[in-house]
Amino acid sequence: MDWLLLFGLVSLLVIGAIASFYLHAFVTRTRKEFRATQPDLRITNMSAMKSGNVLTIFPELENVGGGVAYDCLLHIGGWEGNFAVKKVYPRGPRYQKHVASIVLGPEAPIRVKPIANGYIRLRYLDRWGQNYDCWYQVTQVGTGETTLYNVQIDLEHPQLNEPHPSFREMRKFLRTIPLYD
Repeated sequence: MDWLLLFGLVSLLVIGAIASFYLHAFVTRTRKEFRATQPDLRITNMSAMKSGNVLTIFPELENVGGGVAYDCLLHIGGWEGNFAVKKVYPRGPRYQKHVASIVLGPEAPIRVKPIANGYIRLRYLDRWGQNYDCWYQVTQVGTGETTLYNVQIDLEHPQLNEPHPSFREMRKFLRTIPLYD
């Protein structure tokens, strides 16, 4: 009787270890598949042009992730306006970089008065409608010749707000919506 109980316990432990190994592999593969289909939109390059009192900033948007980014919106605090793109594709046949044009004239609030917390906000959605935000810090720099401020944008340290769905939601997303449009 004791040998039979010991054999049952050992069998249960072996079956449990094998099941946990396969469950872990399944969860890891699902998370990897989900991560591979998420967009990762970033400002990868920035150029500026100054003509008189008008400062024009040209941020270059690029999708460095694996999925398509939808309803992209770029907004800078202290600028009246925004730049919108319907779809930004990842590297592949439909890939292209998008260059926004932000014209900051002498009457733009970010150039006239000091702003405590300047930012550039990049908002976009993935194929499942989950919201992503990427914030870049903007610093105002005074110029000696005029009372207008120039702007410096920190592209190295963006603050990211990404969704963190549960494993069940990831699995549901991957099963309900086709991966390729």
